[in-house]
Amino acid sequence: ILFISFLIVFVSNNKGLTLAAKCSPDEKILANIEMAGISAVEIYTDSGWLQKINKIKHIPKKFPFRYAVHAPNDSYEPEALVELVNEIKAEVIVFHDIYWDDEWVEIANIFKETTTQICIENTHSVLEPIKFMRRYGFGICLDLEHLQQQSAGIFEEAFLPFIRQVSHVHLSGYSYGSKQWHTHIHHSPDHGLYLLNLLRKAGYSGLVVSEAMTSLQTLSEFKELFMFFRKWQNSCSVKD
Repeated sequence: ILFISFLIVFVSNNKGLTLAAKCSPDEKILANIEMAGISAVEIYTDSGWLQKINKIKHIPKKFPFRYAVHAPNDSYEPEALVELVNEIKAEVIVFHDIYWDDEWVEIANIFKETTTQICIENTHSVLEPIKFMRRYGFGICLDLEHLQQQSAGIFEEAFLPFIRQVSHVHLSGYSYGSKQWHTHIHHSPDHGLYLLNLLRKAGYSGLVVSEAMTSLQTLSEFKELFMFFRKWQNSCSVKD
């Protein structure tokens, strides 16, 4: 237990980047993430989960994670989301740009009473979150899988200034032209290291969420992810 505790502290304090996994509020999956040594989680939600808010809001509290929440893409339930983020003390909530203007006004107002930062994900364009920054003061969730698709690869000179503006990051094993959609970072080790180094070069400080499909949300996969990230952090310490 002491060894795992040490690893959790180490992985969450190097250069301001904290590795996070993403999953639904499933107690078994959360237990596997904890056993792997990962210290942060982004909770996925949909309308089905939020209909059970009185039950699910207590599940994450059984674990000592830092939390983010991903809002559903199939419903509009800001009150339930506020209840969830307050209960688990989520640092960030991620939204896709799927709501009407009046709904965004309501979302902005209802979340004023929380300490949770709203971030808009670049689902269609890298510029998509900018209007929300200007109008509401929201943050940016940079999804690097989407960004590579939107830019047909990596344009480092343009990416770095944008990364310096972001508050939250989604990362996967995807590289442009590959079939590694929603795999863990370590599934493309060379490219994963390149993107982690790019985040570090930009001075990013925050959660780096490994977005992987449900079939890859296993204890063995989470352990591999954790060790991959720790090895990268060790290499950063040597360079410093």
